[in-house]
Amino acid sequence: MVRERRFLGKHVRSKEAPRHVTGGGRFTDDLTFPGLLHAVIVRSPYPHAKIRSVDASTASAMPGVVAVLGPAEVAAHSKPFKPGRYAAGLRTNILEYATAVGKVRYVGEPVAMVAARTRAQAEDAVEAVVVDYEPLPPVTSTAGALDPKSALLYEELGTNMPWEGSFSYGDVEAAFKEADRTLTHHLKIHRYSSTPLEPFACIASYDRATAHLTAWCNAQSPDVIYDALTQSLELEHVRLFIPDIGGGFGQKIHLIRKYALLTSLMAVQTGRPVKWIEDRSEHMMAGGHSCEQEFEVKAAFRDDGEVLGLDIRDTDDVGGSVSTLTIHFTNKLNNLFNTYLTQNLRLSGRSVLTNKCPVVPNRGIGKPGMCFVWERTIDRIAQELGKDPAEVRFKNLVPKERFPYTTPNGNIHSSGEYAIQLQKALDRIDYPALRKQQAEERKKGRFLGIGVVVGLEPGGRNAARDMALFPDSKNIPGAGGVEGATIKLEKNGRVTITLGAPSCGQGHETAAGQIAAEVLGIRPEHISVSGPFDTAVSPWGVSATNSGNNFHLYDVGAINGAAMKLREKILTLAAHLLGAAKESLDIDDGLVTDASTGKTITLAELAKIAYSNQAKLPKGFEPGLEATYYHSFPHADPMMLPDHEGRVRAQYTFSAAAHAAVVEVDPATGHVHVVRYVIVSDNGTILNPDVVDGQIYGSVAHGISIALGEGFDYDEDGQFVTPTLIDYGKSTMLDTPTVEIEHHCVPDLFTTFGQKAAGEGAAIPSPATIASAVEDALQPFGVRIEELPLPPDRIWGLIQKARKH
Repeated sequence: MVRERRFLGKHVRSKEAPRHVTGGGRFTDDLTFPGLLHAVIVRSPYPHAKIRSVDASTASAMPGVVAVLGPAEVAAHSKPFKPGRYAAGLRTNILEYATAVGKVRYVGEPVAMVAARTRAQAEDAVEAVVVDYEPLPPVTSTAGALDPKSALLYEELGTNMPWEGSFSYGDVEAAFKEADRTLTHHLKIHRYSSTPLEPFACIASYDRATAHLTAWCNAQSPDVIYDALTQSLELEHVRLFIPDIGGGFGQKIHLIRKYALLTSLMAVQTGRPVKWIEDRSEHMMAGGHSCEQEFEVKAAFRDDGEVLGLDIRDTDDVGGSVSTLTIHFTNKLNNLFNTYLTQNLRLSGRSVLTNKCPVVPNRGIGKPGMCFVWERTIDRIAQELGKDPAEVRFKNLVPKERFPYTTPNGNIHSSGEYAIQLQKALDRIDYPALRKQQAEERKKGRFLGIGVVVGLEPGGRNAARDMALFPDSKNIPGAGGVEGATIKLEKNGRVTITLGAPSCGQGHETAAGQIAAEVLGIRPEHISVSGPFDTAVSPWGVSATNSGNNFHLYDVGAINGAAMKLREKILTLAAHLLGAAKESLDIDDGLVTDASTGKTITLAELAKIAYSNQAKLPKGFEPGLEATYYHSFPHADPMMLPDHEGRVRAQYTFSAAAHAAVVEVDPATGHVHVVRYVIVSDNGTILNPDVVDGQIYGSVAHGISIALGEGFDYDEDGQFVTPTLIDYGKSTMLDTPTVEIEHHCVPDLFTTFGQKAAGEGAAIPSPATIASAVEDALQPFGVRIEELPLPPDRIWGLIQKARKH
C-alpha cells in the first residue's frame, strides 16, 4: 500500500526565506578577513582600441595602494582560458585572459585591477592609472561586422563571423513544394538582462606556505570557476566557496570567471586576501547580456492551417568575445519544434562578433527566441488564412495520444496535454466573449488586444548536446549529467543535507528538506541544509551548474537517492536492534516502529549507537548514518550522443504552458497597459507549489518587461548608453500585472516523482504573448510587430508609419 505523501506537493515553511527577509543571509560582500584588500577595476572607455601601454606608477604610489595588475602582469602570471564548448568549432585558438591583452573589444572591458587598503583608496587610484589607447573603428551591428571593409575584432580569425552552421530535419524542400501557401517574414529580439539584485562578487586568499588558494564567489557554476583557477593559475590546491547568491538567471556563469581569476591572481601576487565587488553600472555595461537575435523565417503551410515546414536563418550578435560564441544557437535545439507536430525544419545560424558586451545565458537562453519565431509565425499564418490564431495552434499542437513524443531532432517529450492547456487558457479569459468586447470597444476608440501563445520549457541539460554543432571537436566535456547529494543523520536525530550545487534563491533548501522528509519520515523542520557550497565537501558533478533547469532533474534525483540509501541503512540497524524483519518497519515522525510487535526506537537512539557503540552494530555494518548518492538520468538513452543526422536529446524533460494576455494600447502615446495575464502551466508533479508559483511569477514579470521596453542600447560609435536601471527601462511593480496561474499537471513518465522544470518557463512564451497581443490591438492600423522591445515611442512610430501607407 502506497502511503499518501505528507510533505511533497504541500505548502511548507521556507527554510531560506526567514534569513533573507530578516537580513540574515551570508553573501560574499558580508565576508571579511584580517588584512583584506579592496580591489577596483580599470575599464575601457572605448569599444575598440589597441592598448599601447599602461602606466600605473602614479597610482602605485598613492596612499593605501598595495598593487596594480595590468595586461602585462596578467599575461605573465596566468595562462589564457582554454576554449570552452561554445568556441569548440574555432579553427584558430583565441587567447583570452582575465583582462584585455593587446586590445579592448567593448566598453567596460577590464584592463587593470588596483588593490588598496580601502575601497575609496582603490577608486581614487583607478583614476590615476594611465592607459594609452589607439582607437580603432567600432563594429556596432551584424551588418557592419559582415562588411568586408569592417575592422576585425580578432585579426587572427580573419573574419567577424567565426561560426556558421545548419541543421535540417525531415524534408524541408518537399514541404515547401507540397504547401498550398508560403510566407516570409523578418523577426528580431534585442539585448537585455535579468539585472540580479546582487552583481558579481569575489574574494580570494592565498597561503604561500602551502600554495593553497581559497576563493569565495557568487557564481552559478562551480566547474567554470574551479577550472579557470586551477588551469589559468596552474594551482593544484584550490577550494571554492559559493555562499548565498542574490539572483543568477544565467549571468553568473561565464564572464564572472574573468573576475574570479583576476581577484585570485591579485591575492597570489600580494599574499593578502582581496575582495572585489562589482557596482551596478559595471554590471550593466560588462556583466553580460542576452543575445541580440535576427531571424529570416520562411513557412510552408496548407490552407487548413497545418504547418508543413519552417526554414529559419538565425544571426546572433555575440558581442566582443568568442567564449560564448554558439551558446544561444545551441539552446535553440532544446525547443526547436516548440509544442508543434511539424516534421520538417531547417535552422541555419551564424555567430557574429561586434564591439558590444559579450553575451551570456539569461533566463531561457535562446529558447525565448525560438518560441518567438514559432508563435509570431503561427499568428502570421492565421492572418494570411483569415483564421483565428487559436484555431491554427490547435491544428498544429502535438496531440496527447502521441506521447511520449520524439521530435524530429531527437528530444523526447514524455507527457503533455497541450491542447487542453490552451483551451483552459481560452476558457479562463472567456475568449469568445472577449472577442465580442474587443469589437465593441474598437467602435468607441479603445483598442484591446488578445495574445494567446503556447511555449515549451526544457529542463535537465545534456552535456553532449554541443557535440551536434562540433562533432569533430575534442573540447566538448562529457555527456548526460551527474549531480550528487549527501544526507547525514546526526547524533541528536536531526538530518543534515549537503547539496551538490549552489542555489540562487529558488528555494532549493526548502525542496530538498521536503524530499528527505518524505523518504525518511522526519518533519522538514528537523532537517537542515548545510552551506555554503564548498568544492571540498559538496558532492558536485558536471550538472552542479545552477542553470538549465538542472535542479528538478539531477539534484532532486540525487537527494532522493541519498535519502533512500540512508533509509535502508537506518532500517537495517533498527531491524537488528529490534529483532525485527526489515520489511515490517516504518519510519514516521522520527520514530521507527515494528508493525508486528509495536516495538519502537527513535532516530536519535539509532544515531548514537551508529556513531559510538560498535558492539551493537550488525556484522559488516558500516558505522555512522550517512549516505551520498550521485544521480544521472536513467532514461538518457536513446540519443544521448548526437547521431549522424545531428539528432540529440538536448535536454531531458519538457514542461509547457499556455499564456493569454489582454492589453490595451493608446494609439496617441503608444503606451501599453496589460489588463490581464493568464498562465496554464504543466510542471508535472509539483514538489512545492509556493516555489513553482514563485518561479512563474518572477519569470513572467521579466518576460513582460522585456517585451515592453527593457533592454540595452549602444550608439553608432559603440558607446553604451543604458548604464543605469533608469536608462535600461526596468519595469516596476506598478507596471507588472496581476498574473493568474492555473496548474494543469501531467506527471513526467521518467523523473523521480514525475516532476518537470519550472525555473525558466514563463520567461520563454511571455515576450511572444505580449507581441501578439499588441499586434492584435493595433490590427485596425495595419501594424505588424516583428521586433522587440515595444516601448511607447516605437509603438507610436509603427502606428504613424502604418497610417502613411
